[in-house]
Amino acid sequence: MKQDKCRIIPPGFRNINRNRTNRISIAMNTQSIFLKLFVGGAFFTIILCSARGDEELEPEKKILSRHKRPPTYARNEKDDSKWSGIIRDGIDAARKYFGNYGPVYVYILGHEDKTLNSKDFHRKLVDAYCRHHCGDSRKELQSCKTGPGAELVKKALSGRGDAYLSFVGDTDPPIAELVFINPHEFRDPYLYTRGIHEYTHVYQRSFPVTPTWMVEGGAEFFAAYLGQKHGWEKLSDAMKEFMKNVHRVKDPELGIEDMEDVDKVSPAVKKYYRHLAYDAGAWAFAFMIHKSKRRSIADTRKVLYPLVAKHGWEQALVEFAQVKDKRTFYRAFRDFLKTPLEAQLKMLETLED
Repeated sequence: MKQDKCRIIPPGFRNINRNRTNRISIAMNTQSIFLKLFVGGAFFTIILCSARGDEELEPEKKILSRHKRPPTYARNEKDDSKWSGIIRDGIDAARKYFGNYGPVYVYILGHEDKTLNSKDFHRKLVDAYCRHHCGDSRKELQSCKTGPGAELVKKALSGRGDAYLSFVGDTDPPIAELVFINPHEFRDPYLYTRGIHEYTHVYQRSFPVTPTWMVEGGAEFFAAYLGQKHGWEKLSDAMKEFMKNVHRVKDPELGIEDMEDVDKVSPAVKKYYRHLAYDAGAWAFAFMIHKSKRRSIADTRKVLYPLVAKHGWEQALVEFAQVKDKRTFYRAFRDFLKTPLEAQLKMLETLED
């Protein structure tokens, strides 16, 4: 079935489908674009325009790839605060570790100084945003600007902070958008690690799909691990906080096995999305490395994800963690969660760079 209008896609770690023969470029330079806009908010709405022909590759099967150009930044040129630099530092730390993948567009929106806000700022962002998502169709652009585009500004002005990746799969090549809203609302050094977390998703989207717990848990693990490497955070402290949240799950029957696909879980499970995917997921990612042959964190890049590309995530997990099947891994991880925190932290010490 084909669509002829834009529609709203829920926020989060998302796929965005578009059908356009030629991608409309926004006036951006290689290193940075400066949009004069003050916006912020808890959630973005993402726009889906037009339809895909049935013969085209499904967006969820598309992946990012090695890319020569660094991320393109969209931010307010009049904002001289430290926040955009912190975000860039985190992203660059992850790029140095994983490599440069893309194309990537980074949007940094929202400021402490509300005088940076104006209708002109809003107009420029909405125009660029809608052209990026809806092409140059006059009807679709107008629908976007008065609908989802206007809603974007309204939500942004709510003043809440947020950060996420959006995957745009119907372009050729597909692109990733990293969105940081009101970064001054994030505590320091948390903002450093958010750049790492979101760029880790870029790397992950360069391989076939993996379970939600591995996606978010892996991003949280690397945010803490690389954060420690750069002096922004201690891995052990971050993992302690994660474990506290793991133990806040009231249903003892729930585990990471229930968070393989967050879009398919019941509301009763989804309310523990943070606890199971991010917090337990980070520990499961570390436990998986602990179970591997060399206990090397770098082997996730050298061995695990190449196995995902070759065999899919389930077989990759089995081979990398040296287990009979995924159920065996899940049972072993459940047993691990029952051990004292001191023993759990000792496990982290067995991991090699």
